[in-house]
Amino acid sequence: MVNIVKRMRKLRELLWIRCGPGALILPKEVSKISMEFNHKFNGGHLGARRFWRTMLPRIKFRNPSVPITIARHHDPDGPSLLHIYMRSPNGPLNTQTPASPSATPNAQTTLVPDTSAPTHTLNIRSQTESQILEQLVKTLDVQQIEATPEEKEEMAQLEEQRVRSERVRAQVREHFLAQRREEQLLKLARGEKVTV
Repeated sequence: MVNIVKRMRKLRELLWIRCGPGALILPKEVSKISMEFNHKFNGGHLGARRFWRTMLPRIKFRNPSVPITIARHHDPDGPSLLHIYMRSPNGPLNTQTPASPSATPNAQTTLVPDTSAPTHTLNIRSQTESQILEQLVKTLDVQQIEATPEEKEEMAQLEEQRVRSERVRAQVREHFLAQRREEQLLKLARGEKVTV
């Protein structure tokens, strides 16, 4: 079993998903978010990839009922878009409709995907993840979540621990390199062949 302290540190590192840029609550009218971009970062798709990796997990954590889909293509000159689907304020909350009972034996849990056109389409090509987030905030009336003082203190402790760990790693690396150099010098002194 892994050390309990190590496990607690890893769990505390999940704090990044609760607060920070992208921790926002979307309006109730948002029914779906989808992104499309190149699977590599060439051609101005780096910001979209970073937004997908850093901001979308926070958005999904704060808005678990909003489906988020990602479509990645293999064309570096292809589009890099963020689609926002919205329902009308007085429309139904569930935009997906159940399939007909004759089509499937389990009609209560089977849903037909929403095929409506996106309400907002943002071109996110050659933008940084923070610019994409600003564009999303400007487009929608979102509520941004600020970190509590306890969370800020916890993040400061985690950063302190990370710096301390990096310093210890560097010391251990230097120790092992010095030990390896000493062993090689001893082999040279004995006249043995040294492999590099």
